[in-house]
Amino acid sequence: MEDIWRIFSSMKLGMILLGLVALAAGIGTVFPQLNLDPEKARAVNPVWQALGFTKVYSTIWFRLLMGLLCINLIVCSAQRFQGIYRRTFALTPPEKVSAVPNKVQTKLRGEGDALKSSVETGLRSSRYKVITRAGDQGWSFIGIKRRLGSWGSLISHISFVVLVIGAILGTTMGFKGFFMAGTGTTIPLNTINVSRGQVTQDFSVHIYSAEDRFLADGSRDNWYTDMGIIENGQEVIRKEISVNHPLSYKGVTFYQASFANGARLTVDMNGQKLPVTLQDRGGNYFQAPGTDLYLLAAAIKSDPQSPMVYFHVYKGENVEPVQTGQLTAGQTIDVQGAYKLTLDGNAGFTGLQVKQDPGVVVVWLGCGLLLFGLLLSFYWRTIVVSGVYQSDQGAEGELTMGAMSGKAVGGLQDELDRLAQAIRENSVL
Repeated sequence: MEDIWRIFSSMKLGMILLGLVALAAGIGTVFPQLNLDPEKARAVNPVWQALGFTKVYSTIWFRLLMGLLCINLIVCSAQRFQGIYRRTFALTPPEKVSAVPNKVQTKLRGEGDALKSSVETGLRSSRYKVITRAGDQGWSFIGIKRRLGSWGSLISHISFVVLVIGAILGTTMGFKGFFMAGTGTTIPLNTINVSRGQVTQDFSVHIYSAEDRFLADGSRDNWYTDMGIIENGQEVIRKEISVNHPLSYKGVTFYQASFANGARLTVDMNGQKLPVTLQDRGGNYFQAPGTDLYLLAAAIKSDPQSPMVYFHVYKGENVEPVQTGQLTAGQTIDVQGAYKLTLDGNAGFTGLQVKQDPGVVVVWLGCGLLLFGLLLSFYWRTIVVSGVYQSDQGAEGELTMGAMSGKAVGGLQDELDRLAQAIRENSVL
């Protein structure tokens, strides 16, 4: 057990694991990933696909790397905890002059009791917590300022563990998907295409409208979708969303991701009227019930004053259309004697990215801890000042003072000189 602890408490192991994670991230950047660009990812050499290079962040070996890195960080943090706690809350004055920090040091002379009182007054007025101890030939002291600064590096290390836990929660317990839907359609959430995870919710999404709005000067305003959530046959929430203004319901968030032009049509089959919404450029199709006829919109003119659709009709597996033509608003044509087709007007298609990420709160917590740890480390550095007073044969003696602030020494000499000057002034008073 001790051998395992020693291995995982090694800083070298941590650096090796960080290097491997960085290498894996580089692979994930160079190779197209299935969840982002599936077509390019499938075109990658099968050898690289077998190694998981096209789905790096969901592979077992990447998760194993992250797990080992977390264990290393946890063990290193646990090993450092006792030392940081002792340096923060259980400081003891030095017993010998050799124990006083020697990189930044100064010496003072004076009468023992007066100098001791000046040290306590001077350090406490500068917001140091001071502890003194009497010795055989004098006394010693230690003072600490900004005690929490010592915890900065430990908090930063822990924040990485929290971030990894949040990422794992998001990938194992959540899902990410996308769907295109036309105006007037209702899509059960559990039928959408997902790139990771699995949809367990059973509510549906109804699209009231999808618009590509423009400003008065002709520049694009934004994409807007008026949508509602249908659960148990009842609408529970309705909202107009746009880019950067999503809708969230029961932990599932809907983001406006894209927009496409569409057309609203009516199919009349023997008196039965069926509403149909087709996406521009063959984004979807309509198959008439009981037939092998497939209708799609090859091109759509989205002018609200004079909408028009250029359509193709395919039969069975034929690659060539059996009928083509164009429709203007209100116009009706016959499609292969199977049904009548009428163009009612324009209808937008909205592209929605759907995401459930239960780890997002944990990730934000990790980000907050990381920021807090960095602020403590760089802007709230702990300063420790200690000293030993040794009396001479007479009434006076010499006080050796030193200061330290981790590995940093910048500004310490100025701080020590300022404290020494304050101690001298208090001694005179």
